[in-house]
Amino acid sequence: MYAQNLVPNPSFEIHFDCTTTVIETASPWCGVNPCGCFNTCIAGPLSIPTQSFSPGYPSYQLPHSGNAYAEFAFIWPTIATISRYPHVPLIDTLKAGKVYCVTYYVSLWNDCKYSADKLGALFTATPFDCTVGSQNLYTGYTPQVLSTPGVLYDDTLNWQEVSGIFTATGTEAYLTIGNFFPNAAHTYSISYPGGVRNLADYYLDDVSVEEVEVVKARNDTLIYQGDSVIVGANNSEATLFSWQPAAGLSCTNCPNPNASPNVTTTYTVTKTQCKSLTTDEITVSVSPVGINEFGMTNADLRFLPNPSNDLVTITSRFDFEKVELLSITGQVLLTETVNSKSHQLQLQNFSEGIYFAKVVYSNGLSVTKKIIKQ
Repeated sequence: MYAQNLVPNPSFEIHFDCTTTVIETASPWCGVNPCGCFNTCIAGPLSIPTQSFSPGYPSYQLPHSGNAYAEFAFIWPTIATISRYPHVPLIDTLKAGKVYCVTYYVSLWNDCKYSADKLGALFTATPFDCTVGSQNLYTGYTPQVLSTPGVLYDDTLNWQEVSGIFTATGTEAYLTIGNFFPNAAHTYSISYPGGVRNLADYYLDDVSVEEVEVVKARNDTLIYQGDSVIVGANNSEATLFSWQPAAGLSCTNCPNPNASPNVTTTYTVTKTQCKSLTTDEITVSVSPVGINEFGMTNADLRFLPNPSNDLVTITSRFDFEKVELLSITGQVLLTETVNSKSHQLQLQNFSEGIYFAKVVYSNGLSVTKKIIKQ
């Protein structure tokens, strides 16, 4: 499954009133101070992709996805004007100690003179009252996710990604996006001297908040040469997986590949989600399936009964020196000396599950077979 996006109506597609451009029409979003929301269903000069405000405030942008996007005024460098903040309740309260990835996309309005840095995402336990005007969030609030100071978001043609990660305290239930610093704390620039509007105003689209899941490889395991085993234990998320080395893998960029190495191999998996990298590893030990110097086949070594409740009789065409009972991870659980062609392996004291019996011959070669304890 895919990681759940905890932002409802994340690209503003659900839009119940095509006669107005206020963000409240994209429920459950609202504006801390008035914010806009544009949709292809809106007729006239305020439709997507072209907005033409009077007097002389033209802009043009296609959605990052779908048929809608929102708008928020970010910074007014020349005057002390209140910024505007898109605000939304999350689908669920964040979990304490969990790491979350926050991602959204912005594009600067065409008619803006300025561009700025430090775009913020603020999580709070309680909502802001969107019916109260002129709210100042420049003091008293610290956004958990902040774009890199000094990096300007100045692209009017393309969408730019804003993303980051943070660890939740377990009280975060609301998300607010915008400017949480006074003008003097920003790096801002006159990116477009011909711009009519003396501010940095941004389109907003595709907002997401997702829990970062740590990548998981399965426990170390033992297989026969020629067999295969699944080496990952991950959800099929829309994130980037990378497995190394590639030898014996069914794929190197999927969450849970099959591995069929010819020799014992340690595989390392790296997962990239948002700005977070996590890694894990698994060692697949490979046992030979026969003893060619003896000219033996698998039929020359028998384990009966298999599966078994308590006792397995091992018979071989040749004398063998010892038997080792191994766990599925390759741990030696029992070693018994034999020097015979047959031996009874006692399983009464072991739990139900899969084990491996390693039969060792006098020339140092061995055969390993799977045993199932019922």
